[in-house]
Formats: sequence, structure tokens, C-alpha cells
Amino acid sequence: MLRHDSVKFNPLVSIIIPTRNEAQDIARTLEACLKLVYRPLEIIVVDDSQDETPKIVAAYAGRGVHLIHRDENRNGCCGARNLGMQSASGEILLLLNADALPRPDFITQILRHYEEGADYVIVQSWVLNQDCLWARYIHAGALANPNRDPEWSEGFSCRRAAAEKVGYIPGDFPVPFCRDYKFGHALNDAGFRKCVDRTIVMEHISPDRLDTYWRNQVWRGKFAAPYNYYLRKMPFWLVWLRELLKLGRTIIWYALIFPPILHAVRLASFSPLGKGDILRFWLVRLVQDCARTVGNFKGFAMVVRACSLESYQTSRISSSNA
Repeated sequence: MLRHDSVKFNPLVSIIIPTRNEAQDIARTLEACLKLVYRPLEIIVVDDSQDETPKIVAAYAGRGVHLIHRDENRNGCCGARNLGMQSASGEILLLLNADALPRPDFITQILRHYEEGADYVIVQSWVLNQDCLWARYIHAGALANPNRDPEWSEGFSCRRAAAEKVGYIPGDFPVPFCRDYKFGHALNDAGFRKCVDRTIVMEHISPDRLDTYWRNQVWRGKFAAPYNYYLRKMPFWLVWLRELLKLGRTIIWYALIFPPILHAVRLASFSPLGKGDILRFWLVRLVQDCARTVGNFKGFAMVVRACSLESYQTSRISSSNA
């Protein structure tokens, strides 16, 4: 395929895709990546799966897709992204999720900004499957709460030299968790030039069933305690207190009745179904809050186990040296 003629800047672009049990989505994403009109291009999949994902990805080896399979996942999807970036050869790195569907001209659009001196580019995320309630809620939430100065989005990209300079995404800790937006903050703090272009869209598929939405929100909730303990350096007791206060705040929020109703009304105004989604969005928010509460305490339990193991190992080393 030919690159877009209007792009004079013609670097190798590396696409990094972390996967974990993505057999349902990964082939569609790889097909979309292979339809990108820009070349030269390399695609790297860093896989932590226990399903058919690595077999599906391996079938694309003859089409230029490189598979890195990790037998042990110690540091979550951000660790997988970091490994992919460290393994990449491209001057520009494009980080995708396994459900992203870039349009054919996506890379030619972002390269215009790099040609003008940008160091990292943030685009507009767009949920495709809005016919599904769960996905429609996610999309309405994104529209209702736009980040005016975002540091992360679907289809995040940056210069490899900038990524190397800041040490990639922070988060290689004893507990696997990811705060990908910290990457953008690190680049910003280091003085690299950011470009936000909401006219460039990265389409993606969101959870479309109760079970997948529940698992996704539990997963997101699990990051809170590790983030506060490892990245924000909060003492153990304060992390625990914050989780208890969050639980209390959630209970009070629903006990007052009106706040969750007003929230649902506001989000429904961004839904194509309008007022017809008010009750549905109220229920989705309830599911989300329950799932994230479960995830919050699971995340705290992970920190407890990691600290206990670290303490045990330290005591054993001390005993052996005595």
C-alpha cells in the first residue's frame, strides 16, 4: 500500500497492542491495522492470554505481525506496552487496545502533527457499538465529562525517543496494575510537546454485555489501592481509610436518591435515545459502582498480599544472613 502523498515525514511507525484473552476482538483489530494505508509499519502484539489469542495472532506472522507471548504477567497491560515499546524499531509508537479499529488514514493524519514538531498526539476516542446499553453509557460518559487537557486517549502515540527519555509508562511494581495516563503526564512534565486533535478519531468496541462490563469495571477498580500505595506513596493505613470512605460516599450518594437520578438524566442527554435511557443509565451506574467497589477491595487485598510476601522474603533473607 502507498502512504498518503501529503505526508512528507515518512518514519517507521510501530503499533503496540497488549492482549489478554482477546480472542473475540484481536483478529478484527489486526485486520484494521493491516488496512492502514501508511507504510513503513510494524505491528507488535504483547500477549498474556490463556485463550486462543496467541494462536490467532500467530496466524498473522506471514503478514508482518510480531507476537511476543509472556508466560508470566507480573506488571499488567502497562508492562506489556512497555515491553512492546522497548522491542519496537519505529520512530513513532502507536499504542492500541485489542478492541481498537483505526481508520485507514489514521496514521497519515497523526503524522502531520509529528512533522510539525509534536512529541505525542492525543485523539478523540469514539465507541462504535452504541446500539448496546453498556457501550452507550461509556460513550455518553465520555461526552458528558470531556477532559479539556487530556494526557491519554485511545490511539495514543508518541516519539520513541520521548518514551525512552521518560522511562516509558510508570508502574512496574509487585502488583500488576496500570495507570496509562501517567505516561502522558511524564512526557508533559519532561517538557515534550503535546498535540490534542479531536478531529482525528480512534474507534473502538466497548463491553456489550453485563458480564463483560462487570469484569471490566472490577478490573478498573482494582487499580485504585495499588496506585495510591505505589505511585502516590500513601501509607498503608491511609490507603485502607480511603477505600472505606469511598464505600461510605457511594452508600450516601444512593441513599440521597436524587444525585444518581440527576447523573442519569445528564448522561441521557448525550445518548441517541435521550430520556429513554434515564432509568437504564441509572441501573448501569449502579452496576458500575458495585463492580468498582468490589475491585477496590480486591486491589487492596493484592497490596496486602504483596506487602506480606515482601515482608516474609525480607525476614528470610535477614535470618539467613544472621
